[in-house]
Amino acid sequence: MNEEQVFEQFRMWRSWTIDLVESLDEALLDDIPTGFSNNIRWNIGHILVGWDHAVFTNIQKDRQLSLQYHTMFPRGSMPSLWVETPPSLIELRNSLSKQQDDIVDATRGQLDRRLVEPFLHMNTIGEIMLFQLSHEALHAGVITGIRRCLV
Repeated sequence: MNEEQVFEQFRMWRSWTIDLVESLDEALLDDIPTGFSNNIRWNIGHILVGWDHAVFTNIQKDRQLSLQYHTMFPRGSMPSLWVETPPSLIELRNSLSKQQDDIVDATRGQLDRRLVEPFLHMNTIGEIMLFQLSHEALHAGVITGIRRCLV
């Protein structure tokens, strides 16, 4: 697997996600239109948590995001169950930017490293990174769909 190409794809997708987040109005972040199960804020947080959990736990490093993110944004969670104030739009945006560098730094030279436990038939850090790229793109599309419904 070509490491620099994987990192370049990650940087490209992440820059598009950051551009999308920067185009948002904070007033739209918490509305959930009919047909959607979560809001824009949840989708941004979920992108962050997906990467943080998938990468750092599989290279035996501490997750970089706070426990708050991991309790508010995992798969199956929903804003109606939040008991804490969620991160602001600027906090989410800054986390997206910081995470990009953290992940590239942490995974450099490790894309062929075996996962602690296989995930959906994936066995290496590189395979997980490719999955997470698709996951991020999917949620960026959901964010775009929600925004279109709300404006």
